[in-house]
Amino acid sequence: MKTSLFIRFIRGAGLGLALAAVLATTAAAEDTPDLSDVTITVGTPNKTGLHRQLLASGEAENLPYKIKWADFDSTPPLVEALRAGHVDIAAGGDTGVLTAIANGVKITILAASWERKESGSAILVRGNSPLKTVAELKGHKIALPYFTKQHYQFAKALEQAGVPWDDKLILNLNTTDGLSALVNGQVDAFVVWDPNTAIAQQQHGARILQSLSQVIDTAGVLYAPTETLAGPARKAALQDLTRRIIRAQAWVNDHPQEWSGQIAKLSQISIDAANLQTSRSRVEFVPATDAKAIAGWQQEVGYFHQTGQFRRDFKVEDYVAKDFGDVINGENKKLAKTN
Repeated sequence: MKTSLFIRFIRGAGLGLALAAVLATTAAAEDTPDLSDVTITVGTPNKTGLHRQLLASGEAENLPYKIKWADFDSTPPLVEALRAGHVDIAAGGDTGVLTAIANGVKITILAASWERKESGSAILVRGNSPLKTVAELKGHKIALPYFTKQHYQFAKALEQAGVPWDDKLILNLNTTDGLSALVNGQVDAFVVWDPNTAIAQQQHGARILQSLSQVIDTAGVLYAPTETLAGPARKAALQDLTRRIIRAQAWVNDHPQEWSGQIAKLSQISIDAANLQTSRSRVEFVPATDAKAIAGWQQEVGYFHQTGQFRRDFKVEDYVAKDFGDVINGENKKLAKTN
């Protein structure tokens, strides 16, 4: 009799546990937004950013939402597209994003990205140029895409060398026009980043006058329009895509030869230029609340405000997504366990 009661108790308990599990699963399903009608437009400000990384790593496959691509020459025009509602997430240099925030664009920084190697951020001159130092740039024409990360780095390089900024000599040219101006002798130096630096070196014999990451280094940014985070479905899609971006970057870091081949194929550049870029880059994502990242961004905001190029000063920490920290840390921990 006691045995029969015990069996009935166990069966009842098992049924109760099973029912609880079903209810928990149902509740979780109800809390998970339907992403099938969501479309996320990914902005890329160069030839080897998110667009190519997500494709090459396979992270753009089997998405629970739709994805579109929007490619640009640099961050400033990308941010203008974001302002107009045509981009939902992007990664790249911090200066263009901070400039946009200073101008009233509602942007939230989701993550910071640190370059762990030298990178191709540089001041270039022609191979036969007599110029050897930054100080010697005084009085010479220089091509530079304004309000990019390299704008800030170059400004600090001139400051350290005691060379005043001269709007008449420092020309605001995009990467294509800047390279053409350097090659054709219309300017004496060209400030740019990879893969443009690698292309200029490998295909046009350009020489690095100064590596800008050695002058000052700030964290890059993964960012989104603030309003995109207000909707639960789009926010869930961005959280999923953030995890994929972190995994894609890890794949890039761990597969340099394969990544070089994909760069050459997807971006239509020479394998030599692709190999050169890959050899000097290793990027890692950290939460946007990273103290070192925020300190660097804040210093940058202060510089542009003091020089009158930002209309207002602001606290960068007011524009970071604190709740994305768990997403980033969680994905980084998973990657650490698999390596």
